[in-house]
Amino acid sequence: MVTGALALEAVLGRAQGRGWAGADPYDGLLSGLGRVAIPLGPAARAAVIQGVLRSPAIRKLVRPSASINPKGLGLFLGAALRGRDTLGAARASALGEELLECIAALAVRDGKRAAWGYPFPWQSRFLWAPAGTPNAVVTATIGWHLLDWADHGGSGQADESLARELGAGAALFLSERLSHAPVDSRSSAVSYTTRDSSRIVNVSMLVARLLARVLSPGMRDQASRLVEFALAAQRADGTWPYSVDARGGWVDSFHTGFVLEALLHLRDFGWTISEEAIRRGFDAYDRFFDPDGGARLFLHADSPIDAHSAAQGIVTYTARAGDARASGADRLTARDRALRIARFCLERLWIPERGCFAYRIEKGRRLDQEYTRWVQAWMALGMSAALELERIAELQSA
Repeated sequence: MVTGALALEAVLGRAQGRGWAGADPYDGLLSGLGRVAIPLGPAARAAVIQGVLRSPAIRKLVRPSASINPKGLGLFLGAALRGRDTLGAARASALGEELLECIAALAVRDGKRAAWGYPFPWQSRFLWAPAGTPNAVVTATIGWHLLDWADHGGSGQADESLARELGAGAALFLSERLSHAPVDSRSSAVSYTTRDSSRIVNVSMLVARLLARVLSPGMRDQASRLVEFALAAQRADGTWPYSVDARGGWVDSFHTGFVLEALLHLRDFGWTISEEAIRRGFDAYDRFFDPDGGARLFLHADSPIDAHSAAQGIVTYTARAGDARASGADRLTARDRALRIARFCLERLWIPERGCFAYRIEKGRRLDQEYTRWVQAWMALGMSAALELERIAELQSA
């Protein structure tokens, strides 16, 4: 069986060799059919996106163009940093410098503000976003990994300065350019883009943790109101809906993981977040994972086993394993879960002849579509987190 170290090196090498470009589940509008559908309105756009997403035959027929996804670059940057002991300092540094250059080149700059969006146009039930439209999720994710690189990358002073400048610029964009709409007297939700007024829970949490990390003037209050929004949105069963709006009431694995990981980071930054809320969240999150480590996208038993959900599961449980406020038993349990998910991915989702991870297992059949951002970048981050977790000395007895 391939090891996590070999998988990390293979995925990073394969992505780098392709110039970090590749396919994405939601890139259907980059096809000829998509270009025809764009002016026809939301229903036509959504139909093309969903058709290409759900049918390998349609994807093969319409052949969307490969693209470089800035969010994927940020995730690969995080993987290079967390996997530095495995990759070697020189290799990790070279990868980081290359990725940082690409991230900087794709940034949408506005004074000191910096933002990024998806390289494809996309239509959701909440909004329409032309290609490149800066959004909260991409910008918050990239900003987080840029600041990690600035703090721990060990690269030259110029690269560290650029990473810190862009990371702080991302926080400024999220603070100043997006809508922070009051939900009640104590809480607010942040919009996905400058073009909408959505109230999405995981988006607000990803934004909150970056604002809490940078804490320029005004950001503390914004972050606190976003945290209050997320805590109030937690349901009695411990889950969080995607959105508090009626059309966004579903619950899935990786968005739940985003919320939990962000809460743990925010608590590290000094925010008061009860252990009871986090424990209820993890009790709910545990239900997405099979005993052998398979990661279900949704809570029902026949839900697909999903690589994106698996990777975020590794990252989220790794964060819990390192949570100084958790009990020793909870930390050990989290370590075991993270490593069990990683083993499942290496045994069941790895495609040895390609050197990459499969998309999903659905109804017992592995779906081998190769998605650069959605799967490979996330799995690189997940494998690097698992390798990092194996080296935590006080948890070796798990």
